[in-house]
Amino acid sequence: MPKVGVYTKATADAAIAVHAALTDTHGVTTAIADTDDIDTHAADPDIHHSDLANLIFIIDGGGSAIETGQKGHLKVPWACTITMAELEADKSGSIVVDIWKDTYANFPPADGDSITASAPPTISTAVKAQDSTLTGWTKALAADDILAFNVDSCTTITRVTVILRVTKS
Repeated sequence: MPKVGVYTKATADAAIAVHAALTDTHGVTTAIADTDDIDTHAADPDIHHSDLANLIFIIDGGGSAIETGQKGHLKVPWACTITMAELEADKSGSIVVDIWKDTYANFPPADGDSITASAPPTISTAVKAQDSTLTGWTKALAADDILAFNVDSCTTITRVTVILRVTKS
């Protein structure tokens, strides 16, 4: 059970640092409020929690350009809506990552379960790309949906981070 009480800014900063450090690279990170807003945790126990979060998946080619194909799965921990997709690569290059979604009961997701329509996350001769328009995307995710990440094409890039910015429902 978490401690509830009055915390100093230094204690709050330390707790937030530990919270951030525990994030798994294939897991989920949550946005944390600025510690200047934290006066007493007892007065407002949800003060450093937010409805904004990132679903993060890292694809690593092990030192070589990433090969095409399905790279793994991520279970969505809560119902949410995707508001932005971002790719961040280790070097300049090009990559297209399709994202497939299915329920746990229908696991595994397949190509026909794509949520990206004709606009999958794409880097074109660059190191990063963002898309907040998400044209044609299926943006709603249910708790326990399974996402699959499929590399459709790649040149040069050996490691890419896929970030889905979401708002929890």
